[in-house]
Amino acid sequence: MTATCACGDVSITMSAPPVMLGVCHCTNCKRRTGSAFGISAYFARDAVVQQKGETQVYGFHHAAQGHDQERHFCARCGTTLFWFVSSLPDRIGVAGGCFAGEGLPEPSYSVSDGHREPWVSLPPAWQVWAE
Repeated sequence: MTATCACGDVSITMSAPPVMLGVCHCTNCKRRTGSAFGISAYFARDAVVQQKGETQVYGFHHAAQGHDQERHFCARCGTTLFWFVSSLPDRIGVAGGCFAGEGLPEPSYSVSDGHREPWVSLPPAWQVWAE
C-alpha cells in the first residue's frame, strides 16, 4: 500500500495492512484534513518499506489526548502524510485519504466522538470513545 501527497512529491509505502484504522473528530484532525474528521491508519513502524521525498515536520502537544505528535507533511503541497504519536511508540500513523485508489478497509472505531459533527453518523458496529 502506498500513500501519496497531493502533488506526488512525497510518498510512503507499507508492507502490511494497518493494525488500527479509525476516524478522529478532534479539532486537530479536523484542521489537519480540512474535513469533519480525519481517517487514521496505524501501521507497525517496521511495516514502512520505502519513503520518497522530503517532509517538513510540525510537532505539538495534543492536550485533550495527552500525547505529543510529530506530523510529517509535504513542503510543496502541504499534505500531512504521516505522523508519530508518543502514546503509540511502535506505530506510524498515515492519513487514510492519502491511500486514494488503494482501497482501505472499513475503519472500526471513532475517537473524540464528543466533537463529532451532528450530521455525521457512524456504523453501529464501530467502537466509540468520547475523547
